[in-house]
Amino acid sequence: MVKSNRGTKLLLYIFVGAVAIYLLLPLLMIMLTSVGSGSASKFPPEGLTLKWYANLSEQTQFLDAFKNSLIASTGAVLLALITGTLAALAIVQYPFPGSGILRAFFVSPMVMPKITLGIAYLILFSKMHIAGGLFALILGEAVIVLPFVLTLVGSALANLHPAHREAAADLGAGPMRIFFTITLPQLRLSLLLSGSIAFVFTFDQVEAALLLLRQDSYTLPIQLFLYMEKWQDPTIAVVSVVLIAFALALFMTIKLVLRSVPGLESLFGRRKTKGGLDQNE
Repeated sequence: MVKSNRGTKLLLYIFVGAVAIYLLLPLLMIMLTSVGSGSASKFPPEGLTLKWYANLSEQTQFLDAFKNSLIASTGAVLLALITGTLAALAIVQYPFPGSGILRAFFVSPMVMPKITLGIAYLILFSKMHIAGGLFALILGEAVIVLPFVLTLVGSALANLHPAHREAAADLGAGPMRIFFTITLPQLRLSLLLSGSIAFVFTFDQVEAALLLLRQDSYTLPIQLFLYMEKWQDPTIAVVSVVLIAFALALFMTIKLVLRSVPGLESLFGRRKTKGGLDQNE
């Protein structure tokens, strides 16, 4: 039995190591390509240089596009979190005839071809005279990522124990107070998870952005495609390395903020015991 367990553990370690190498290998290749001395992206690089990092500092369109991507993704995620949470509350906690059909309709953008949604938004927002700007993109992307929020928050709501809400109601708390003091704190992890997935998804969104935006509002993926049409040098690899560093910095910042602000730390699921040790709720 012991030999069998050791063999199983060894196979699992080998499998995990192979998956980790498979995930890290493309990133390592991008990093090495970004310091290649050749005029075109090539792996392995013929020599090492940092001139493509200097070239990136001269491409101001990438910085403007990054700001546009950040604004559009943040706005779409906030809008999707608010509307998705309210829709999940209505469907899960207050079911009504046809709520199942309505839930399927809200989730349908997940399986809808993105180019079809982009064309539909182009026609709709042109009629509303808002096509071409980031506001139209925020509205469109919020609908695209709404299924993530509705699915994850809806599942969390379905697993909540009703005794807490019933006890609060018996003590005289109103629906709004019950939501903000009982329901919302229990949804924090699902909101954080769905918001993170939605942000990553919208940041790379191309189809709707390509159809909806004017040239002065282009997001980062579109600017990368436009640059690659003219140039095939390692500057694109440099942008990828910068985005990897940005993602790591963002992750570390969130961890530091959660640890340094007691209120946020409590909000996202950790509390201090009387002995001063942290534990999960």
